[in-house]
Amino acid sequence: MQLYAIHFPQFHRLPENDRFWGDGFTDWVDVRRARPRFAGHAQPRIPAGGYYDLADPRTIRRQVADARAHGLDGFCFYHYWFDGRPLLETPVEHFLRARDLDFGFCLSWANEPWSRRRDGQAHQLLLRQTQPPSRAAWAAHFDWLARAFCDPRALRIDGRPVFLIYRPDLIAPGMLDDWRERARAIGLAGLFLVATAQFALPRLDGYDALFRFQPFFAQQSLDDERQGALRRGLRPFGRMLPPAWKARLWSLAPARGPRLCDYDEVWRRILEAPPLGVPTVEGAFVDWDNTPRHGARGVAYRGATPDKLRGYLERLLSRPGELTLMNAWNEWAEGAHLEPDRRWGYAWLEAIRAARRPSASWPAIPAASPA
Repeated sequence: MQLYAIHFPQFHRLPENDRFWGDGFTDWVDVRRARPRFAGHAQPRIPAGGYYDLADPRTIRRQVADARAHGLDGFCFYHYWFDGRPLLETPVEHFLRARDLDFGFCLSWANEPWSRRRDGQAHQLLLRQTQPPSRAAWAAHFDWLARAFCDPRALRIDGRPVFLIYRPDLIAPGMLDDWRERARAIGLAGLFLVATAQFALPRLDGYDALFRFQPFFAQQSLDDERQGALRRGLRPFGRMLPPAWKARLWSLAPARGPRLCDYDEVWRRILEAPPLGVPTVEGAFVDWDNTPRHGARGVAYRGATPDKLRGYLERLLSRPGELTLMNAWNEWAEGAHLEPDRRWGYAWLEAIRAARRPSASWPAIPAASPA
């Protein structure tokens, strides 16, 4: 099974971010100003090699060298396209131009609006994704993507370039079939289109596979299970509880501060998840802590270590399948980064390399931490 890491591009300047968030804004602003919000909270996270700039083509070369040396097969670059033009495309452009970089890649279209809260929801919109786009607009988008699809380094399944869509529910009817026809017209075998499943299973109409995006997908399964049990247990007392109390109970969130989740528990759910009955791209995650971006509204996982990741990932990679996607290479503002930091150094990457060399036995999965 191939192992790719999701690559986040928001570490270089662009005029839109200067306009929305202030001169010189990149995600490093959030990363630098992070602070501990509970006992043992390891923030801020500081890159071991300093706060780099993805506008510098040397950066992607260094990242590819580190990733290859530690057992990764490629990057899955986030791709942004807003009403006829790309955005944050600089790292992908650097990679595509550097034909000597012998490393796999694919693209994941982050096809959701940019909003003031930076969570892809339709409040206080900054940049809109017109849905559905016109046929002329989706043709222009395909023309931009064609160079990536035709690159010999592009990840292929069944001979078709892989393309992920982050919000499959937002895709216009007919666009995917049109893109497949356009792909065949330029000499490709078609496209292998993957629908990202974040919190629930999307409809598979027009897609070839599902990607279980972690830790969201597994955590939602755990939350649904707990909420169902909680609702059943409290049903006899439901009329006695004030609405505000019920809302807090249903949310499973603490009254103050970030929500804390258990690393081992969600990894157990990932490894125990049954087959979906459809072609599946498995998801993995390094760690998760988006308090640098969302503050007290954020979510942080407790108990993550490189040694645990090695054991969990080794188990996951033993499954049959074509591809596993790791969240993430460099999502620093969300605490999901394989790149070295001052706390762990290269330990996360060493865990990846060790997981690609299966051991004789796996350590037991630790019991869930107390709430």
